[in-house]
Amino acid sequence: MSDNTIVALVIFVDARGFTSWAEKQDSFSFIDEFAIKWQELLNSAFSKSTYIKYLGDGAMIIKEIDNETTPNVLKSLLKDTIKIIISVDKSFSQLCDNLSKQHGCKIPLKLGWGITKGSIKKIKDDYIGADINKCSRLCSIARPYGIAIDRNDFSDLPRFPETLNISFFPQKRKLKGINDIEDVWVTKEITEKLIIREELKETPEVHIAGYCFKFQNGIYYILLAKRKKTRSLYPELFEGCGGQLSYNETFVQGVERHYKREFNIDVKVYQDDYSIYYIQQPNEPIIPGIVFLCEYISGEPISENHDPGPQWFTEEEFKAIHESKMIKGIKEEIIKFLDKYKKFKNN
Repeated sequence: MSDNTIVALVIFVDARGFTSWAEKQDSFSFIDEFAIKWQELLNSAFSKSTYIKYLGDGAMIIKEIDNETTPNVLKSLLKDTIKIIISVDKSFSQLCDNLSKQHGCKIPLKLGWGITKGSIKKIKDDYIGADINKCSRLCSIARPYGIAIDRNDFSDLPRFPETLNISFFPQKRKLKGINDIEDVWVTKEITEKLIIREELKETPEVHIAGYCFKFQNGIYYILLAKRKKTRSLYPELFEGCGGQLSYNETFVQGVERHYKREFNIDVKVYQDDYSIYYIQQPNEPIIPGIVFLCEYISGEPISENHDPGPQWFTEEEFKAIHESKMIKGIKEEIIKFLDKYKKFKNN
């Protein structure tokens, strides 16, 4: 690390609603008084070793980190910082109330905060760096007010005393001017604000699947395969075919892809005939899924992930398989899909 590069805690703060409030004539006369008291408040809250650069109605705050940035050090640093921020929020609210009473003009302002950590460069009496830019963007999403924290820098939150009355929630957010979707911690006020799709993007895991049937020589068949005993999920149980939905792929395309890649066959997917399911394992997030009625078109079924490979079962053979040999609930579901398939073939 070069001589002018340091590791630091970066904080941005901004007074929400300041511009629209300041544009009112009846409040303009004491803006200077407000700004001076606001700066005095920040100066008294943060230690003298902390750098504060005032930016209109907000400020950039830099605290250089001398200790090794271990998880415990970071948790302690964040805990102390949040305590200061809560204290500043209370003092700022009191400042607005006092000036409101003094000048007879309501001051409806609250503070938005952004917090991150990273390597930045010190140039004379100022600082620059990508993490400063990111922190500014974090502060920008702290609306209508509250705190936004870079979750990549602070993956583990400290335990806050109940007296602070504060909670943080994980989100994924698109920060203005930054291409990637960022992981953040945000306070309750921010989670309750309506967020347009372009500014919020979640990436849940979604599964798609299909049950494949064929009608041949007057007999109905269902294609099933038994999962290998080495599989961590549903070992040695019969199933249809499916898996994760890929990026930029429709449900139908996903089912077709899985049958071709895993079973080596082409299928027709009846996109209007489907059922919703969920996979939920202990200490794991819920995985939503959708399973479709499929019809065999061509190909010789083979699979390396099943033992034995995919097998065609007649209706009677399928009904003879005990439910304990199948993933819970799918036997009844397959029978319903088979009844629908019969109706299609008889029409």
